[in-house]
Amino acid sequence: MMLHRKLAILLLLLLPVAVSGAMPAGAQTAQSQPQQCRIPAQIEVQACSRPDQSRELPRGRPRDFDHYILSLSWSPAFCATRAGQNSPVQCRDNRFGWVVHGLWPEYREKRDGGSWPQYCATVQPVPAEVLRRTMCTMPEARLMQCQWTKHGSCSDFTDPAAYFATIVWLREGLVLPDPAPRQSAKDYAATLVEANAAKGLTVQSLRALAQDGVIREVQVCLSRDLAHFTPCKQPRH
Repeated sequence: MMLHRKLAILLLLLLPVAVSGAMPAGAQTAQSQPQQCRIPAQIEVQACSRPDQSRELPRGRPRDFDHYILSLSWSPAFCATRAGQNSPVQCRDNRFGWVVHGLWPEYREKRDGGSWPQYCATVQPVPAEVLRRTMCTMPEARLMQCQWTKHGSCSDFTDPAAYFATIVWLREGLVLPDPAPRQSAKDYAATLVEANAAKGLTVQSLRALAQDGVIREVQVCLSRDLAHFTPCKQPRH
């Protein structure tokens, strides 16, 4: 775990060099994520309040899971919804392409009544400086707080700085072309595999999700050590 933590922090510090060296020629122009974005002058640190719903009950234990899912959201689709109207950083102050929804510990098979652990331990709120560093990748402070509370508490990370630094690193390591209008989930998945073929991504290690003819989400399945892609074994319900 200490190695994970040190590696993630080092990667964040060296990110521009690491990314430019790892991406194939032309990959930078294919990225939807802007290199800079407008961040609020003040970022409020407020702990996530867990919803009082049966499906939000705690289950599982920290560091007891099989692999990770990196979930990415197509920002234009989100900003077209009512929920997007309440997200000024993402939908008013900036124009994003693909942003990160979360990094989720996952089970291979259902256990403890679910497909993934959640709310595994009490955690401290994510500090303002970590929120600020991650805002251009996950452009919503409340989302980051709740992702850390719900999913980060079950991960291999005990430090939110390392957790979110790893999220930034993973996002920047993928080539994510913009979806074409009315493109099917199957066709977009094939496009994504082609764009990341040199990295070893296959269709078995991702899910592209569409609704009403719009690509909305991509889930990429990663090994427990985050060193390589792994097959997505089951639908995430």
